[in-house]
Amino acid sequence: MRVVGGKHRGRALKRVLKPTTRETADMVKVAVFNMLMHHAQGVVLDLFAGSGAYGIEAISRGATSVSFVDIDKDAIKTIKENLTMLNELERAQLFHMPYEIYLKALKPDQTYDVIFLDPPYQLHVYQELIKTLSSHVSENGVIVCESAKQLDLPDDISGLFKRKEKVYGIKKITIYQR
Repeated sequence: MRVVGGKHRGRALKRVLKPTTRETADMVKVAVFNMLMHHAQGVVLDLFAGSGAYGIEAISRGATSVSFVDIDKDAIKTIKENLTMLNELERAQLFHMPYEIYLKALKPDQTYDVIFLDPPYQLHVYQELIKTLSSHVSENGVIVCESAKQLDLPDDISGLFKRKEKVYGIKKITIYQR
C-alpha cells in the first residue's frame, strides 16, 4: 500500500496487520481522488481510519488538516507512524475512540470539506452516519462511503445527494454532496 498522488506519491505506508482492518487498494484510492478533484484540499475527517490511507492521501494532495478517528489502538499507532515517516504529523489530529463519542463531541459549527466513511462492512451505520454528519459537510463538501458492493444507499439523505457511485471488485464507492 502506498500514497498514489501528490507530494508523497510513491511512498509506502505501513498497514494495520489485523483481520479487522481492510486496506483500500491503490487503484481504488486513485479512482476516489480522481472523483474528488479539488475537494481534498480542505479540512478532512477520516472516520474508521484504519491505517489512515485516505486521510494521508488527502494530506499528500494538499489537505489543510485531517482528523483521524479509530477505536483500534494499533490503527492509531500505525497512522502516527505513517504521518511521522512523512513528516506530516502537524496537519493531523488523532482520536483513539469509538466513532459515536467523536460524533457527540463535534461542535455544531464544525464542518469538513471531505468526510471518508469506511466502517466495517457488517456495521450497518452508513445512513445513520450520513444523517448525523450532513450538518457538518461544508457548502461544497462531500462524504465518501466505502462499502460492500451489495449495499444500496438512497439517492438523497438529509439534503445530500448521491453524486457518483462505482463498484470496484467487492467494494462500492458512493459519493454524496450537498
